[in-house]
Amino acid sequence: AVECWGDNGYGQADAPGGTFSAVSAGVLHTCGLRPSGAIKCWGFNGYGQTDAPSGTFSAVSAGGRHTCGLRPSGAVECWGDNDGGRADAPGGSFSAISASWDHTCGLRPNRQVECWGDNRFGQTDAPGGSFSAVSAGAGHTCGLRPSGAVMCWEYNRFGQTNAPGGSFSAVSAGGGHTCGLRPSGTVECWGSNRFGQTNEPGGTVSAVSAGEVHTCRLRANGAIECRGSNRFGQTDEPGGPFSAVSAGYRHTCGLRASGAVECWGNSNTGDVPAWLRGGGLPNTGTGGLLTRVDGALPVELTTLALLCASMVLWMLWVLARRRHDRG
Repeated sequence: AVECWGDNGYGQADAPGGTFSAVSAGVLHTCGLRPSGAIKCWGFNGYGQTDAPSGTFSAVSAGGRHTCGLRPSGAVECWGDNDGGRADAPGGSFSAISASWDHTCGLRPNRQVECWGDNRFGQTDAPGGSFSAVSAGAGHTCGLRPSGAVMCWEYNRFGQTNAPGGSFSAVSAGGGHTCGLRPSGTVECWGSNRFGQTNEPGGTVSAVSAGEVHTCRLRANGAIECRGSNRFGQTDEPGGPFSAVSAGYRHTCGLRASGAVECWGNSNTGDVPAWLRGGGLPNTGTGGLLTRVDGALPVELTTLALLCASMVLWMLWVLARRRHDRG
């Protein structure tokens, strides 16, 4: 069973019944892979990102406004919004796929990483050399070298590409942070920690998933433990054993040993975020005002606020001058 929690304003946490073999939490939608190989998606479908094509798949990855699936043949098929070419999967064979907000990356059988989609920060400029895994984040991408070293590239405002040295067995790129799993089972995260998303609880885990501003870990006993922002209940993990976990934008989903999907949290019925409607990196809503993932005001809003303040001061000066002239 799959269990999901967090923001459910568009039904992205309303996991359907039946069994799944894998689950992927995107921004406002979620997708699961049935044991038959069929893909089932639910949640926000403003761009067709939940309209999964028929046929058999071996993997699925839910992004922002698009979704990508890996066919048993190795071919990648994407659907939903194609702004910037994020759904224009190149031909040929892949062994893994990772869809993010505005871009997508795949791992070739020869261990080369190939990315496509938005490249304003260079997140699709994959370096050469061999990789054993790839994870696409908000404006950055990370890959795992066969040696166990993690290599990340491009958008690095919060240090999310400053991967520490040493060996890792897995990597997960989130919004403004990244997490890696050491062979020892310990987790190490780096980048933005505004909401405590990189704070490690200690102990060993079997898997880690970095969301927008939260992180979830799967313990060896099947328990899920999450840290970071809980504004939408995305870190209110339910009890009981799970076999996999996927942290999304404002919700999280887990896969039960029975094969059921469970997604959990509260319900937020606000409008679709402006960045999701018109592209761009995700923002976190705070009191109705859009902020970046680190909570700082975007340049556009800061400039607007200064202009408004200047106009108010000018109007107050004019009124004061008129009173003085009349007096």
